Amino acid sequence: MNIYKAIATGTLLVMAMAASSSAKDYSGAELYTNDTWMYGKFEARMQMAAGSGTVSSMFLYHNDSYKGGNEPWVEVDIEILGKNPSSFQSNIITGYGPGDGQPNRKVTSEDHHAINPASNQSFHTYGMEWTPDYVAWTLDGQVVRKTVKGQNDKNQVQDLGKKPQGLRFNLWSALDAGWVGAWNDNILPIYQFINWVKVYEYKPGQGDNGTDFKLLWTDNFDTFDNGRWSKGDWTFAENRVDISPDNIFVKDGMAIIALTKKGQEGFNGQVPKDNQQEPVISSSSQVNPQSSSSKVIASSSSQVFPTSSSTTAIPQVRTQVQAKEIRGTVNAKGAHVKDVKNRYRVNFRY
Repeated sequence: MNIYKAIATGTLLVMAMAASSSAKDYSGAELYTNDTWMYGKFEARMQMAAGSGTVSSMFLYHNDSYKGGNEPWVEVDIEILGKNPSSFQSNIITGYGPGDGQPNRKVTSEDHHAINPASNQSFHTYGMEWTPDYVAWTLDGQVVRKTVKGQNDKNQVQDLGKKPQGLRFNLWSALDAGWVGAWNDNILPIYQFINWVKVYEYKPGQGDNGTDFKLLWTDNFDTFDNGRWSKGDWTFAENRVDISPDNIFVKDGMAIIALTKKGQEGFNGQVPKDNQQEPVISSSSQVNPQSSSSKVIASSSSQVFPTSSSTTAIPQVRTQVQAKEIRGTVNAKGAHVKDVKNRYRVNFRY
C-alpha cells in the first residue's frame, strides 16, 4: 500500500472536505483512549468480529504517526483478519511513513498465532506488554510472541521508544483481498464485543504481584466514559468503510464496535455471555525468550480463575475550543478528520 501526502490549505481544504463527505457504502468504527503512555501493559477481554474482507483489532499507536516525513511511526498490533478467525496477526510497525519528499521507510514484523476456540466464537483475553527492552503479546495469559531489544528485532523495540502510544480498537474492511479475504456484504452486520479493558503503568520493580506493571485503571463498560474514550470519525483510501462514531455502543456491561451497511448503524442484538475469567499468568516477565520472537503455545482459557475488578476514571477531556480549532483538517490520506491527533494510520505490510 502507499500513502500520498496531502497538504490542505485554502481551496484544497474545502475540496478535500467535500470529497470526504461523499460517504462510502459501509460504516465501521474505532474506539481510542484520550490518554497516551510511554510503555505499559494493555489487556482486553473480547469476542472479535470476523468475516472475509474484515479487520477486527486492538492496537497501540502514536497519534502523529500518519504525518510521515521525519515523524516516527510507532505502532503495535493485534489484528483478526476476517478470512481466518482462528488466528491473530501480531505486528510492530516502526520507521517513517512517506511525507515531506521522503519515501515510505516503514519496518514491519508480522507473525500469526492460533486461537482456539475461534476469536469470533468465544471470549479471549488479549494482551500487549511494551517496555524499553521487549514487546510481548499474550493470549489468555500465555505469551505467544516476545520480541526482545537487540535480538534480531531490526531495532524495532528501540524505535518504539521514540513516542508514547494510545490504546485503540477498530473494525473495518480492507480493500486488499489478498490480506483479508474477498468481500461479501451478506455477512453484515458484524460486531466486536469488549467485556473489559485494563491499562497498567510500567513501574520496574514496583508492579503488582512481583511484575513491572501496576494497574492504572479498569473499564468494565457499565457506561461510556467520555473522559477516557473517544470515537473515530474519518476514513482513508484503502478502507471500504467510513469510520463512524454511530457504530460504537455500550450495552449490558459490554462495549460494542459494529461494521454495518451505511444507514444501518446500530445494535439491536443480544450481547453474548462471557464467564469473566482471567488468566493465571498475565506477565511475560516470567518468561525467558530464546530469540527475538520466542513463541509459547497458547493454552486454553479454561486454565484460569474468575475474578472481578472495579472501574476507576481518570483522563482529561479536550475542550470544545480545541475541537473547534482543529475541525476541518485533512489527514495523510487526503481524508477529512475532526481531530488532528487522531488522523488515521495506514499499515504497510509489503
